[in-house]
Amino acid sequence: MEQPGLTGNVKADRKVKTVNVKVRNRRITHVYYITSVIYMTILVLMGFWSSYFGQLFGDFPERNWIIHVHAVVFTGWLLLLLVQVSLVASGNTKFHRKLGIAGGVYGLAILALGLASGFVLPIENIESGLWSLDEAASFLILPLGDMLIFSGFFGAALYYRGKSEVHKRLMLIASVMLVFPAAARFFGGENIPALLLFWLFPIMAGIILDGILHRKAHPAFLIGLAVLLLSVGRVAVWETQAWLHFARTLLEIFM
Repeated sequence: MEQPGLTGNVKADRKVKTVNVKVRNRRITHVYYITSVIYMTILVLMGFWSSYFGQLFGDFPERNWIIHVHAVVFTGWLLLLLVQVSLVASGNTKFHRKLGIAGGVYGLAILALGLASGFVLPIENIESGLWSLDEAASFLILPLGDMLIFSGFFGAALYYRGKSEVHKRLMLIASVMLVFPAAARFFGGENIPALLLFWLFPIMAGIILDGILHRKAHPAFLIGLAVLLLSVGRVAVWETQAWLHFARTLLEIFM
């Protein structure tokens, strides 16, 4: 029969171990989110280096002003995301929530500029003779799809802002969707396995981490991975007559 004092010590030790495990898990999770944002930033720089960022060190690239604003705002989104995850890691959740209000407005700006630049780029290529109308119409499914998926996960992240475990995962998934153009430019359409691996790496790493720390994958990550994988199926539609007709009609409105 255990002595009362000994039983109390065992319970206290178990409580301390549980607290230590939770603290350790939080620290590992914070490192994961900070590293994921830095990783996505590097991927964006690599993907757009030759076509945009690298040119900033020489002659300023001649682009429509919307493209420049889009580049600045999108880069700012990654910086804002890094600040937000760093605030949580440092325990400053109060300022994180206040800054989150601005982040909600910022996300709407991302959506608006993503749609605008999605039309500007193909129209410029048509006018320069680089693309035919059908080539531009085919391309249009990419930015429109990106923004549709981003807005879905971003909106869900705002809705679940009171549930941090869901909110932070949805926000990361929305951001991973945004870096698809960079990954596609870097790997091209010939190395699809590498494209998917490097693009979706933050989500896959999150699923593995959840499995290690919590012994199960979070549903948000599983849903996000499935949706983003399915989004690649757009390439099976972009040259169909139904899509080309629809996209040509949209482009002609702005030409």
